Amino acid sequence: MMERWFVIALIVSFLWGSGSFFGKMALARDIPYRVYLFEGIGTLAVLIFFIFIKRQEIFTGLSFNVFGLLMGLSWGIGTILFIIALQPAKLSVIVPLTAIYPAFTVLLSLIFLQERLELREIIGIVFAIISIVLLAK
Repeated sequence: MMERWFVIALIVSFLWGSGSFFGKMALARDIPYRVYLFEGIGTLAVLIFFIFIKRQEIFTGLSFNVFGLLMGLSWGIGTILFIIALQPAKLSVIVPLTAIYPAFTVLLSLIFLQERLELREIIGIVFAIISIVLLAK
């Protein structure tokens, strides 16, 4: 039986992959900034639904979370730039190219969280970097 987190991660990959595809389809019909507007409306709809069903947990003991805000700002600015880059690029190239972002996450976790990597994880990251170099040529 697959672990719950693994099944969720597969669903996330499918949804993010679908989102990139829908973004490219939207750009065939509209300008990047309007595509981001509608992407934001979609995200806001999910946020409102989430707040509605989890409001008791969210608002009990609510305090300001600067890292949560930085996460949203990072993803939001990254999404705008992704949409702008997506318009002239091939979807089959830009999605794998931008998918190198976990390497930056790994680097930050090594530096700031003192996490350690196993050999197989290092090898996987090296292969990911090699694939980006091949795609960028």
